[in-house]
Amino acid sequence: MKTALVTGATGGIGRLLVRGLIERGYEVIGVGRRKERLEELKSYGNFEYITADLGEDGAPKRIANALRDMGIERLNILINNAGYALRKPLLEHSDEEIETLFKVNTLAPVELTRELLPLLGIGSTVVFVISGVAFVNVPELPSYCAAKGALHYLAINLEKELGERGIRVMRVYPKQVKTEFFTRNNVPYPRGSIEPEKVVGAIIRGIEKGKREVFVPGYLKLLKHLPNWPAFTYRFKY
Repeated sequence: MKTALVTGATGGIGRLLVRGLIERGYEVIGVGRRKERLEELKSYGNFEYITADLGEDGAPKRIANALRDMGIERLNILINNAGYALRKPLLEHSDEEIETLFKVNTLAPVELTRELLPLLGIGSTVVFVISGVAFVNVPELPSYCAAKGALHYLAINLEKELGERGIRVMRVYPKQVKTEFFTRNNVPYPRGSIEPEKVVGAIIRGIEKGKREVFVPGYLKLLKHLPNWPAFTYRFKY
């Protein structure tokens, strides 16, 4: 049986990824902060979980140790999905807020991938759920845009390094999605927000087809070719 690990498993995209992979016959291990919500996912079928906060120091190493304790010898898929944003001016971020945001959105995906290398053999796939904001500046989410832009470049470099080990990398760039990402910041979904099911379907199809990058919707790929990138600024409309 193939095994997949999904971070941010209790949120909209992560939760649906867990269900979709289980339906396709995977054993899925979810990573999240809220134990009670992870427990709920057991109703989907072949699911185990690791409670961890990726904003804490040493979390990737603890996750790797937990997998070994569970007897997991191989991961076919690692989906680095966890992420969150702060909707406030950059000068109003505390030191702790900006440090934790970069840990979760940028550093933890790279550190976790490195820690799990012994389980990621030839033919495995590592997915980085990035964001369309890697190519634009959204003033309402200044630190998030910067963190995802950094993850974009880190993932591009990891594609080469992991490729030399026979491990495939897929990068995912969704536009704004109707999840807790916005509601936890006490704002309505921006106009044009898409359903999480659309993102999850695109991710799973991309894995199955061996794609290197996935844009959701597909027209977002045009962002890479904007003549004034990366200075392009986009403001959410509600």
